[in-house]
Amino acid sequence: MMALITDIVSATGQLEAAILNATVTPPDLWGGSKSMKTKAKLLPHVLVQQFPELSLIECELRGVFEACSQAIDRKSINPVVAKAAISLAHEYQIVIEGLKR
Repeated sequence: MMALITDIVSATGQLEAAILNATVTPPDLWGGSKSMKTKAKLLPHVLVQQFPELSLIECELRGVFEACSQAIDRKSINPVVAKAAISLAHEYQIVIEGLKR
C-alpha cells in the first residue's frame, strides 16, 4: 500500500511541475509550498486561465490532486483510485507538456 502512496505522490508532483512549467504563475499566487488541498484548487485554475481549451479537464485535474491529498492525510488509498489517479496524472502531464511546443 505504501508503494501506491509513493507512486501517487510522485505522479502528482510531476503533474504539478508540468503545470508550473507550462504556465506563467504570478509570484504572489505561488509564494512557496502549499498544501495538496490548496494545490488542488490553484493549479487547475491557473492552467485553465492560461489555456481555456483545457477547461473540460479542470475537474479531473482537481480530482488527481485531491486523491493525492487524501492518500497523504489518511496514509492509505483505495488501490483502484490510486492507479486511476496515477494514470490520469501521467496522461495529463503529457498533454500539458505538449502545450509548450
